[in-house]
Amino acid sequence: MRSLLCKSTFLIIATALLAPTALSQDKKTIKDYVEVGGYVRHMNSLSFIDLDDILTDNLVHNRINLKAYLTDDFSLVGGIRNRIFYGQGTSLNPAFGDIIDWDNGMVDMSFVLVDQNAMVIHSMVDRAYLKYTSDKLDIRLGRQRINWGMNLAWNPNDLFNTYTLIDFDYQERAGADAARVQYFFNGQTSIDVACQYGDNLDESIIAGMFKFNRWEYDFQVLGGSYYTDIAAGVGWAGNLKNMGLKGEATYFHPKENYSDTSGVLSSSVTLDYSLKNGLYLNASVLYNSGGSDNATSGMNPFQSFMGTLSAKNLMPSMLTYFLQGSGAFTPALTGSLALFYMDGFKTYFYMPSISYSIQENWELMLLGQVAMGDDGLGIEAIGHSVFLRLMFSY
Repeated sequence: MRSLLCKSTFLIIATALLAPTALSQDKKTIKDYVEVGGYVRHMNSLSFIDLDDILTDNLVHNRINLKAYLTDDFSLVGGIRNRIFYGQGTSLNPAFGDIIDWDNGMVDMSFVLVDQNAMVIHSMVDRAYLKYTSDKLDIRLGRQRINWGMNLAWNPNDLFNTYTLIDFDYQERAGADAARVQYFFNGQTSIDVACQYGDNLDESIIAGMFKFNRWEYDFQVLGGSYYTDIAAGVGWAGNLKNMGLKGEATYFHPKENYSDTSGVLSSSVTLDYSLKNGLYLNASVLYNSGGSDNATSGMNPFQSFMGTLSAKNLMPSMLTYFLQGSGAFTPALTGSLALFYMDGFKTYFYMPSISYSIQENWELMLLGQVAMGDDGLGIEAIGHSVFLRLMFSY
């Protein structure tokens, strides 16, 4: 049974974020101690394998970010995600409400407000933490984002909050119910210790990271208990002549039968380069020693992009490659093209997008996702999706 004290702590924090009544009395107006931001989006989508069978769907996505200053050192931070799904994709999946009503935290803060064939409304608190900050110390308790990654496409060092670039409509990423302490020494040296507690040690993550700078490179070394494994990793970021060079590697070894079992190495290396005309190029490769070098019968590798991921298993293939180019055509018009390739599986995934800034707070985006596979007889379609999204930020 999870600790009642821990549950109570998270509930108190979540409640306080919505009604901060015990704030410092020296503030003059509500704007002095509360910050509110977020966005409202409406997105239409088309999904199909061929044009004879097109599935349409709609999503209204609202986000509310809150920050309340209790004192000069203490603050409360919260984030609430509200989504309304309706259309063919929603109505054809009777279990859709149950699928999205998932919260792996210590306290279930996922709520399905409406669960009907025609419409599903879902809300989730994905940030709710108390923060203490001083000159050299940062302490956070509650649901938070712990980002230890350095690369863009894959982050083997990101033990707490693994994500996929394919989920483009959730840039904030999920949070972890954790306690985190960061201490900053002089210069660019720091220690970061975090604990995401579960029912027992094998359902928890307890890890520490040491960061420093040498030879004009940023380095990080980490280690700890990662569910049923012992994890040890390293990361670096710097320049190779006029290119950026980043890398991450983490080794996972089972705790049980330690000497009789083999571990898994997850590692990623990235090169990026910015041209004078503003074009940004990124190339990455991911190696997963626990992955496969060929697809098994009946397996759909495309599902792995949106499936359950972990730092230990970022992709199902042993080798995966990523290429991306992005830039601005005009100050208001930008474009991007990303490509994933799973070696051995012979599976390609393309993601082109174009965004237009209508006004300061309004943006229109058109994005496509195309999955192709080679069955030995030729390349054929696995699935296509097209998304048109209008966003207002506040």
